[in-house]
Amino acid sequence: MQKRAEIKVYGRVQKAGFRDFIDEIAFNLNLNGFVKNLDDGAVQVVCEGDETAISDLLKKINVTQYPIRVENIDVTYKKPTGKYKTFEIIRDEDLTTATYERMDVAARYIREMNSNLCQKMDSIGGKIDILGGKMDSLGGKMDLLGGKIDVLGGKIDSLGEKIEVFGGKVDSFGGKIDSLGNKIDLARVEITSEIRISRESLRSHLDNRISTIERELAFIKSKVIS
Repeated sequence: MQKRAEIKVYGRVQKAGFRDFIDEIAFNLNLNGFVKNLDDGAVQVVCEGDETAISDLLKKINVTQYPIRVENIDVTYKKPTGKYKTFEIIRDEDLTTATYERMDVAARYIREMNSNLCQKMDSIGGKIDILGGKMDSLGGKMDLLGGKIDVLGGKIDSLGEKIEVFGGKVDSFGGKIDSLGNKIDLARVEITSEIRISRESLRSHLDNRISTIERELAFIKSKVIS
C-alpha cells in the first residue's frame, strides 16, 4: 500500500550529516520526497512510497551513531500525493554551514570505512591465525610421518641385514653341501676302485683255481688211461 509519511526527528541531528544519511536510505528504499533542517533544531522528512519501505526507513534512521543521536521521532501518515518524483535534500542554509556539514558527512563515511576495514582486517587476522594453526598441525603431522618413515627405513635396513645374514648362511650351507658332494664323489671313486680291484682279484683267483683243476683232471685222466 502506498502512503505518505511526514516525519520530525529530534536530537543531535543537525550539522552531523544526518540529512545525507536519510537521503541514502530513502534512495535505497525507492522512496520519493525530501529532507530538510528546521529552525527548532529538528530534521523534517516527507516521503511517499510503499508502506513497508517507510517502516524500514523509520527503523534505519532511529540511530545513535557518532556524531548522530536520535532522541525522538514523530510520524503522521497521510494519503500520497504523487507530487515527488525523486528524493532530495533541501539546503536552505548559507554556503559555509552547508560546507561544514558536507565535511561532517565525509568524516562519517571515513570512520565507517575505517571501522569496516578494521573488522575485515581482524577477520583476515583470525583466518590467518587459523591457517597458521592448521599449518602447524600439518607440520606436526609431517614430522610424525617423517619419524614413521625413518622407523620404517630402519626396519627395512634391519630386514636387509637379516636377509644378508640369511644369504650368508645359505651360501655357507651351499658350501657344506658342495663339500659333502665332493666327499661323496671321492667315496664313490674309492668304492668303484675297490670293487674293480676286488673283481680283478677274484678273476685271478678263479683263473688260478681253474688252472689247478685242469692240471689235476689231466693227471687223473692220464692215470686212468694207463
